[in-house]
Amino acid sequence: MNQKINTDRELILKFLNREYKDDHPSLYLYCCGQHRSQQTAFFNVLKYTRFIFFPCFKDNYLTEIITEFLNYKKEQYKNGEIQVKPLY
Repeated sequence: MNQKINTDRELILKFLNREYKDDHPSLYLYCCGQHRSQQTAFFNVLKYTRFIFFPCFKDNYLTEIITEFLNYKKEQYKNGEIQVKPLY
């Protein structure tokens, strides 16, 4: 059972990594924006991810993984490991 949960998590994280590259506008909003911009970015990512995975995974599980992914990208940005591109 625990192995299945890890593979589900890995599947969603791989999807997020491939779909939301460092030059994606949602990552820029989450990393560089204020609270409202971060919420907008989060809901944009959730909307698209939910469209792909919703029948299999519930919203709270997707929310947990998306939050983990976005916070990881934000920490990478703060540490200078990645560069996000502005919207303009």
